[in-house]
Amino acid sequence: MTDTTDDIAEEISFQSFDDDCKLLGNLLNDVLQREVGGRFMEKLERNRILAQSACNMRLAGIEDTAELLEKQLALEMSKMTLEEALTLARAFSHYLNLMGIAETHHRVRRARSMTHLSKSCDDIFNQLLQGEVSPEELYSTVCKQEVEIVLTAHPTQINRRTLQYKHIRIAHLLDYNDRPDLTHEDREMLIEDLVREITSIWQTDELRRHKPTPVDEARAGLNIVEQSLWKAVPHYLRRVSNALKKHTGKPLPLTCTPIKFGSWMGGDRDGNPNVTAKVTRDVSLLSRWMAIDLYIREVDSLRFELSMNQCSDRMLKVANDILVEGLGCCPV
Repeated sequence: MTDTTDDIAEEISFQSFDDDCKLLGNLLNDVLQREVGGRFMEKLERNRILAQSACNMRLAGIEDTAELLEKQLALEMSKMTLEEALTLARAFSHYLNLMGIAETHHRVRRARSMTHLSKSCDDIFNQLLQGEVSPEELYSTVCKQEVEIVLTAHPTQINRRTLQYKHIRIAHLLDYNDRPDLTHEDREMLIEDLVREITSIWQTDELRRHKPTPVDEARAGLNIVEQSLWKAVPHYLRRVSNALKKHTGKPLPLTCTPIKFGSWMGGDRDGNPNVTAKVTRDVSLLSRWMAIDLYIREVDSLRFELSMNQCSDRMLKVANDILVEGLGCCPV
């Protein structure tokens, strides 16, 4: 029997998703109204209605009417100039991107609202122990486990980094919009921020005007490391470590690396004449630079986080040893 509370929660969650779609769709329409004018928006709306009506007729099994609507849609589009057709395609493309952002946000929101994740590390470890796996065996097996993620890149998978950041910004604004303590003024400012981002997206060229090089492809791949993996992997490993400590009494060892990375970027010698020894070297240096830059950011954050002016004798000795070895100076 379905829990009524779960049904209500699901209904509320879907209503929030619908609200997000309406919000982003209406804001995009407002932006387009200013950017391309009311005359073109009438054409866009007419094409949208014809396409939606044709789909509805086909779903209802009314094929003759659907064909007539599709012919009318084709006629409408044939009357457009190349510039108008491009603007129409861009408008629908951006609309679909915004709906995708809303859907992803909806999925995250649903996951957060779940009181119990049946596939969480804690639950899986608990099931294994109940299945007569000893804590020692569980600990040993988890510590020995290795998963290698191999990064690759392809020119057809590259989205402009500028647009990626704008999409991320919109997702963050939707997340902020879910806060129950927002005032009327807060929501007005949030709407202004969304309008600013959507306007900026529309005024940004989506296409690369030059063919991406293998180094460009690698740079786009490393962007995924910077945006997602750099935070997501340690967060996941911390969850595994906490669950392991709860069920076995011991966390993951600091030297344990259950997730490793490999890369084909800039080194995929499958006959591509553009991947040369120089490209491989440049991509390797780029990867090293990215790793160093990410670590420097973390160290810089630690400088502000670790504000203590006292430490143990052991920590002081380690710090002095590092200074002596790395800088060649006298110990404090």
